[in-house]
Amino acid sequence: MIHLLPHRFEIATLREELDAHPQVWNQYRWRTDPPRSPHRECSDIWARYSGEMKIAPKNQPHESVWYPVVQAIPSVRDLTEQMMHLVEGKELGGVLVTKIPAGKQVYPHVDGGWHAEHYEKFAILVQGNPEQEFCFEGTSLRCREGDSFTFNNQYPHFVTNDSLEDRITLIICIRRAH
Repeated sequence: MIHLLPHRFEIATLREELDAHPQVWNQYRWRTDPPRSPHRECSDIWARYSGEMKIAPKNQPHESVWYPVVQAIPSVRDLTEQMMHLVEGKELGGVLVTKIPAGKQVYPHVDGGWHAEHYEKFAILVQGNPEQEFCFEGTSLRCREGDSFTFNNQYPHFVTNDSLEDRITLIICIRRAH
């Protein structure tokens, strides 16, 4: 359900871009605004998704496009291209940067619908520490900055941040050739 990958990434430039452009957070609040959303304690940067710049109706098939925000944080695109190459991706879906503030969490949930079923989820820890944990029933993963992992969000999962620093993760949705 979750696996650490052997690929490590240089994330310093992305962190600098995020620090220099705090306005890029929460331009689209699809996941975070609903009061019962499992992501209600998080902040998001949607870098790529549906061309209408909103969730596709009923999460139907769509072609993802890059959003203008990548002009302020171009490292998101660079890291995405690196990951696509490393995992031999053939189709790129959504790209999202998430931030879980210190002491907050993503509550237990399952992601369903076309996008979750069509793409594999890959992630790069941009900021964090081993006190933060990505959890599935019976297993969990603690990472270091620059680590990458893959996860299947169609199973119940949650993320805890019991540390004093924000956890920032770049999530990249890829369909591979095999």
